[in-house]
Amino acid sequence: MNSDFKNLYHEAVALLHRLTTPHGILASTIEADNYKRVWARDSIVCGIAGLWMDDAVVVEGLKNSLLTLAGQQHSAGMIPSNVLPNSEDISFGSLVGRIDATTWFIVGSCLYYQHTKDQENWEKLHPAIEKARQFLKATEFNDKGWIYTPLSGNWADEYPIHGYTLYDNVLRLWGEQLYLEMIGANVDGLNSVLHKTQLNFWPQQESEKGIYQKGPFERALETQPEHFAAFILPGIYDLRFDAAGNALAMLLFHLNTKQKDGMTHFLKGLHDTLGKMLTPAFWPIITEDSDDWNLLKGNYSFDFKNKSGDFHNGGIWPVWMGLFAYALAQNGMHNEAKQIVSDFTETVLENPEWDFQEYFNAHSLKVGGKTQMGYTASGIVFMNLAINL
Repeated sequence: MNSDFKNLYHEAVALLHRLTTPHGILASTIEADNYKRVWARDSIVCGIAGLWMDDAVVVEGLKNSLLTLAGQQHSAGMIPSNVLPNSEDISFGSLVGRIDATTWFIVGSCLYYQHTKDQENWEKLHPAIEKARQFLKATEFNDKGWIYTPLSGNWADEYPIHGYTLYDNVLRLWGEQLYLEMIGANVDGLNSVLHKTQLNFWPQQESEKGIYQKGPFERALETQPEHFAAFILPGIYDLRFDAAGNALAMLLFHLNTKQKDGMTHFLKGLHDTLGKMLTPAFWPIITEDSDDWNLLKGNYSFDFKNKSGDFHNGGIWPVWMGLFAYALAQNGMHNEAKQIVSDFTETVLENPEWDFQEYFNAHSLKVGGKTQMGYTASGIVFMNLAINL
């Protein structure tokens, strides 16, 4: 790694250490918008970064995050979106509940035990995992293997992504795969859902079975998609790009040669548009002329952040870009992964106000969002893993 990225990496690890407390890993050091809490997805993503770089401090933080979250699990099985330590202040979501708090909890718990073999704490987490699995099973509604996420129901809580989402379903399937393998259970049912997911979210060929809805599938197939679809609804295969969902899907499924070619072409298009090989959280940008502008314009808790190229609406989040680069490297696409890391480093150096902000604006490539984010530090850890595979 070059010296500039090496410095970024060491600063990222130091930030993760500062965010680690006896109650778990905080989302940020700042007070604004409830970030100084144990957040299920933020804390567990940071914890997974710690597991994968084998950092004892962050791994301990992951353990404490999982125990804190499990201790406040809802009687129905949901894991809290966030918890304020030493208080009864617990949130399961504001405008709507957050599905990915529960899915990340299962993944994080299984990866933690897989890495540490900490039997004492596994016995505390195991019952919470079982309750969480029952809750997720109920959110299928039709018992056919995919969970159904409400509008604003995951990390992109101010963005119009909903229904059978790639991100939530692949995350849930990853957790199921880890858990069933860990307890030695039959995986035939899981394998059937994995096949259906891989077939539908990146249509490549006609199939006699497993298609969710024939007409929309065939229309999606005709477009020759270059990445996994963001979500599926009755009547719609939404083919926008979701960086987090695609990263998780590439880790779970691995790409064939045709898919790698498609992904390479898509990334080249992003490079031509942005001037660098960076991956926005979602693409293309929603404008006032877009069909779903009405689902975006009023969907916020504090203030409207999703201006063109900002936040979820084209914002470039290092956490998902890092995981995406790592997934590319896991698929043998090392040149693309290294280019992303190089262009990210260059973009940081062009921003003198850099302080581990949430995202870069897609138009200006200037930093935006809250500072001192563990999410962003985790993305840099994932990038380091990518260039060292």
